[in-house]
Amino acid sequence: MFVDFLGNKSIASVTHMEIRQFMTQVAKDGASWSSTYRHLSVLRVFFDFLNLGGIVSYVAPRLVRLRAPRCELPPILSEKQIHQLIAATQTLRERALIETFYGTGCRLREVTHLKVGEVDLAARTARVIGKSRKVRTVLLTKRAAQALKAYIGDRQSGFVFRVDKPTQKGCLTSQHGHWMAHWRVYDGMGRIVLRKSKRLGSLGIVSPEIARRKFDSLLKGFNLVRSRQDEPLSNTTIQTIFGQVGARAGLKNVGPHMLRRSFATHLYDHGARLEVIQALLGHVFLETTLRYTRLSTGRLVKTFEHCHPRDQMNG
Repeated sequence: MFVDFLGNKSIASVTHMEIRQFMTQVAKDGASWSSTYRHLSVLRVFFDFLNLGGIVSYVAPRLVRLRAPRCELPPILSEKQIHQLIAATQTLRERALIETFYGTGCRLREVTHLKVGEVDLAARTARVIGKSRKVRTVLLTKRAAQALKAYIGDRQSGFVFRVDKPTQKGCLTSQHGHWMAHWRVYDGMGRIVLRKSKRLGSLGIVSPEIARRKFDSLLKGFNLVRSRQDEPLSNTTIQTIFGQVGARAGLKNVGPHMLRRSFATHLYDHGARLEVIQALLGHVFLETTLRYTRLSTGRLVKTFEHCHPRDQMNG
């Protein structure tokens, strides 16, 4: 966009005046304040690169100042909404996902790559790999451990939240005046051995109910279990699951990161120290943890009444 704005002018000869004119043009074209600020940030980094390479003698975008956009705090869920979300789960996997994210405060990647062998349900701990491949141990709530135990079952290895392919149901269709059955036969390892088809009768003679019974009886003699490859759930799949559970609970835009922030805020609201929350979240800097925690009105009032000297006086 900046090159198109410059036209025939060389980037090496750009001054801060061209940068300012470009920012004005971006704003006139309808860009929001935050988008305009991001454009300036990109140009600053790009000209830093040109300056390091000796192509420009100074970084022109650094001479242009813009007021930083207001950073809005992302939404969090209240404790009541968390209970609604958990109550809206319908499968063991959904329950385990919600309980794990809220019970540990883990990042999305930490949960998707969590393996069965790294979970100690007896001690209620799990070993996860965070940012920059740093390994840390997180704690599990009692209900999160129970939900994981119910979902994992007797599995001893593999990813905790894996891709579960349902058993094949086959396909019953009508083709050229006949009922046709189509299905796949798998071996013991889940690989496809045969693709089979069979005619089950004429549409005018065989009713849909009879055709379905014939089809179900036919499939009983074959192995229809698909392969269970050791693949973790994708981020998109987890986001979809959260969206579905959130819709059942009457909540909008629910996601894993929202539960991570809710985890931190609820701990802080119940008296946990910031250093403890920092360790549980795996943050390097305390300032990052401060952005994750939000002081509730209830705790603010309670602390005010408890600490103000006029409220502590008798009479």
